Amino acid sequence: MLIQTLKLTHFRNYEHQTFSFDPFINILIGDNAQGKTNVLEALALLANGRSFKTASNQEMIMFKQDFSVVEGAVISSEKPVTMKVVVSNAGKRAFINKKDIAKLSDYIGYLNVILFQPEDLSLIQGSPKLRRKLIDSEITKISPIYMYNISKYHKLLRERNMYLKTLQKKHASADAYLAVLSEQMAALQVDLIHRRQAFVKLLNDISHTLYGYIGQEESLSIQYMTRYKEVSKEAILAKYEHNYERDIRYATTTDGIQKDDLKIDLNGQDATLYASQGQQRSIVLAIKIALVEIVRQEVGEYPVLLLDDVLSELDDIRKTKLLNLIENKVQTFITTTSVEGIHHDVVSRAKKMYINHGKLVKEEYDG
Repeated sequence: MLIQTLKLTHFRNYEHQTFSFDPFINILIGDNAQGKTNVLEALALLANGRSFKTASNQEMIMFKQDFSVVEGAVISSEKPVTMKVVVSNAGKRAFINKKDIAKLSDYIGYLNVILFQPEDLSLIQGSPKLRRKLIDSEITKISPIYMYNISKYHKLLRERNMYLKTLQKKHASADAYLAVLSEQMAALQVDLIHRRQAFVKLLNDISHTLYGYIGQEESLSIQYMTRYKEVSKEAILAKYEHNYERDIRYATTTDGIQKDDLKIDLNGQDATLYASQGQQRSIVLAIKIALVEIVRQEVGEYPVLLLDDVLSELDDIRKTKLLNLIENKVQTFITTTSVEGIHHDVVSRAKKMYINHGKLVKEEYDG
């Protein structure tokens, strides 16, 4: 996958700006709050139909404007594709080759991006919700069926929780409608858990190898931890039925895949408790590069890699290892305040774009 050009109209602090990109390394350079990350946000929006920074459409629209537009010329499956997302207070509209795409599931897949930002370094010690979000967002990129099923599951979960509140207020017991919701959710979870387990097994295998390459001596292990001892519709439904009284009392669904987690170990010890800051950075770096490789294996081509101010968080050894892994393989976008002190052929050959107050003010390119 390759992004050739990007055109922004009234997006964040960009009034009108067009970028053309190198097929490999692109570095956005500028002081803080100038608009570097806004470019990566636009690329992610173009790929996924959503921002990684906000759920508010208004925040993506320039002040005193009614809409913003992100357009890109992309090479996907070796074919040229034009992609466009229009954002307004009424919502978002997505277009492929000028055709209005009504369903997000029909839009996602033309362009895959992997984002690595400083916040990801909290993946190890952060809440299980962060790790579940990672799993769901990455599987969604390569599996339309998973996207459909996880969306349907969360819709049913919201509906079940609302109904539990109704039963609680009425001091009522479980009834046929609660049973129907529970049965539908149990059936969906079997498929979702199996897909998560398969994905995490692949993630573990690749991350384990990459962690060693980064230079760490410990053995990295990543496992998917489900709350169910047996993954079958009957077993999950039985757990729901056993919890009916408790669920009604607390007016929430107390079991399910929304409670699952990743178990990350180093030499068999819990990384959340025993991993140093340096080890945690190596784990996250290995996971992110593993995600790039998984997309390549599943889709047949590399995704685009977005590195938002990450190099400043890595020491020289990890910077070099990361740049070695992506060299001449993955189209990459890097934001940084400066490239001084980064000594690598990848950086010297990169296209450098200098950003100031939402404008591309200078380009340097030896490619």
